[in-house]
Amino acid sequence: MTVALVALTIALLIIVTGISAGLAVDSTADDEADIRVLPPGGGTLSSVVDVESARFGSVHETAASIDQRDDVAYATPVLTEVIQIRTEGSDEFETVLAMGVIPPEEPATIEGVSTASLEPGDPHFANGTYDGARTGEIVLTDSAANGLNASSGNNLEVTSPTPSASLRQERNNQSRSAIYTATTVEETDSNDLTGELPLVMLHLSELQSITGADDDDLADQVLVETESGTSTAAAESAAADTYPTATIQSGSESDFGSIRSDDFALATSLVALVVAILICSLFVATSSALTIDRDRRTIAVLAAVGFSVRSRLAIVAITTLSLTLAGAVAGVVLGIVGISITNHVATATMAPRPIATLRPAFVPYAIGVALLAGVLALPYPLYLVARTNVVAELGR
Repeated sequence: MTVALVALTIALLIIVTGISAGLAVDSTADDEADIRVLPPGGGTLSSVVDVESARFGSVHETAASIDQRDDVAYATPVLTEVIQIRTEGSDEFETVLAMGVIPPEEPATIEGVSTASLEPGDPHFANGTYDGARTGEIVLTDSAANGLNASSGNNLEVTSPTPSASLRQERNNQSRSAIYTATTVEETDSNDLTGELPLVMLHLSELQSITGADDDDLADQVLVETESGTSTAAAESAAADTYPTATIQSGSESDFGSIRSDDFALATSLVALVVAILICSLFVATSSALTIDRDRRTIAVLAAVGFSVRSRLAIVAITTLSLTLAGAVAGVVLGIVGISITNHVATATMAPRPIATLRPAFVPYAIGVALLAGVLALPYPLYLVARTNVVAELGR
């Protein structure tokens, strides 16, 4: 009974935690990059853009030095700026969040938006002169396209409503504008990046020229994707050498990093944790108490042949925790199977992709929760053992 009840509780804990991790990954980890390089005190992609926040400079050169490594698939700086955009001939501008990137040779997904329809490289940068040919390409997300009433192939006028500090100083508050053509409309889920603003993507140097970030070749962060099957350690070291004071975030830093970064997922996983500990403790305490009540004569016999109270308590404690551990292992197996079934049912019915994520850290996490519940449940069965009347039980 103890093994079955613990296994059921732990299996449900793993399934709920896996779904929470899946929700967090969907909302905060839409990019495929393995490494995120952030400047101290800045670099967070947000719809609230602070022009005084920390940024990297000379990002084309430094990102290129990382990108040339054999173990790196691509490295791209990412600049985010609030801009204004309107369809050609329209009288009103719409405010959107623009993301400037250097599209790699192999299309990648960055913050949920694919670079497949953008020309690889960044020709307008022209080795820092910013006089190269503009591609005139821009990718619209579905929310941006709906707000602009635009579709693929439409011409759009892009301008910066709030020039950066350097641009204000050197160009007397005059923003620059350019005509772009929508290459595609990306169907994306809402995420924490855009907030209330729709999102568009274009080449980094072209966004820099529009917003004034070309003065120092600025970007908010650098994303690095390593080659399949290679460790991220060497690439992390290279990024740290390139940016000694930067914060290096890796997908392997913490299996629960995505859960911590998403409030809803964090709340769901915490509720599941608390409920699992409480229910598991009650199950273990109840089943152990029933076992002790059934075996009181055996406990009395142990006392009669010389087992001290401490020895009898130790026997019950070890037995209870061993059964709890066995239930936890069984629960892990059931939880893994449950996540597979959950994803299969979800994708077969309504979800476009698996909704639950299985992480290696779930195994020690679940076993630790079960053992904690077992320890919390011990006082009650131990109390029953200590209160057993040896003479009365042997006389029955």
